[in-house]
Amino acid sequence: MADQPTDAAPQEVPEEKVHQRTIMAELGEMTELESMCPRCEKNGTTRLMITMIPHFREVIVSSFDCPNCGERNNEIQFGGAYGEKHVHYELQVRNAKDMNRQIVKSEHATIQIPELDLEVPPQTQKGSLNTVEGILQQTIDGLKVDARLCSLKCTKRSKHSSQRVEEYRTGDKHFTVIIDDPAGNSYVEAYYDYYHTTVDPQLKLTTRERTEIDRQLLGLEIDYNSHRTVQQEDAVDRGEMDGEVIQIETECSACRKPGMCNMHQCDIPHFKDTIIMAFKCDFCGYKSNEVKSGGEVSKRGLKLTLRVENESDLRRDVLKSATSSLEIPEIELELTPGTMGGFFSTVEGTLSQIRDNLAKLPQAQFASGDSSLVNDGQSKHTLKAFVQDLEDLIALKRPFTMILDDPLANVYIQNPRAHLEGDDAKDPQLVAEEYDRTFEQEEDLGFHQMSTDAM
Repeated sequence: MADQPTDAAPQEVPEEKVHQRTIMAELGEMTELESMCPRCEKNGTTRLMITMIPHFREVIVSSFDCPNCGERNNEIQFGGAYGEKHVHYELQVRNAKDMNRQIVKSEHATIQIPELDLEVPPQTQKGSLNTVEGILQQTIDGLKVDARLCSLKCTKRSKHSSQRVEEYRTGDKHFTVIIDDPAGNSYVEAYYDYYHTTVDPQLKLTTRERTEIDRQLLGLEIDYNSHRTVQQEDAVDRGEMDGEVIQIETECSACRKPGMCNMHQCDIPHFKDTIIMAFKCDFCGYKSNEVKSGGEVSKRGLKLTLRVENESDLRRDVLKSATSSLEIPEIELELTPGTMGGFFSTVEGTLSQIRDNLAKLPQAQFASGDSSLVNDGQSKHTLKAFVQDLEDLIALKRPFTMILDDPLANVYIQNPRAHLEGDDAKDPQLVAEEYDRTFEQEEDLGFHQMSTDAM
């Protein structure tokens, strides 16, 4: 056999064939192609469309339909690009409206519904664009197929599982949808308020760096020479967190076992930089979180007064520092500085946290029965009744006033108008008052002591 020339020029592809391999489509434009059916091997129709999912990215949605055998399937593609980080979504489904939330699931994602003991492992399904209800329906269809192929005993189990999933399709039962995707290409639609600023309280998104196992599963290169931990510790020493989650090894205050404290520096819009610290023990389950204000110390104190009148007010973001007091005059509630530490939540979340802390106290069970009566036989206001007052405020059975007062001005209540009109936007329900700190306040904060030490 004659040797093939090594420097032979590659054959040129005709210009017509080049154009046949390329599909030119604009955003939102539908493209139809004739393709072979994988079932009957006859010709069917494949429809392609590039669409933009709000707050996510552009994706390619493909749908195949065979008129001969009825074969149908759909798939979503991401152009071969992975997301920046591993994503983990937890959606609390509470009503029928939540059943219509859009869900983008990549082929590398795992879907879990703990209430149904349901788990869809990765690589078992292609990428798809669906809704919560659609995922449940897809599960029911899959169980029906399994029932036809399995034994009698397995068929009974599949029918029982199908009936359980069917009960959750109406949205009357509460359940949780968990999507864990190391590729970072999955997405769950969030519901926002009118001003499009409030975070959805039913949806929780957690992102983290991919582990070596994640990178192996995705076929990505592993950097064995990475010194990320050392760099992170150096960044903490320099005070340069750059918006990343920094992990510092610490000891659990409950069981004294080693654990990791997560620290994240974030910029709250229309406020200032803050540092959020969270700890969870893998041994005993102990959890704690704390918020620290970054930047320089304010020269004046700040008092915020919010009139809560509707549900949108309950969803306002609230930052309470460890040096601030909290007061609700309508129920004679007053938390002194240092109580509950610092935290970042919503108005509703703040009330719920206070309620839960009070409900755990043994005093909440006292003053019941005969001890709840005074000499004239009338019921007196107990801690248990006080917890009920907080329940009424959370249910918004009456308007109320929340007052945050901090001599260091490290408190914040969200002003929805600021997102549209700027920092100077006036909110009729929110009043901010700056004041000069008293001598006693500066002494409690240690300013006079620092001045004496400097001398």
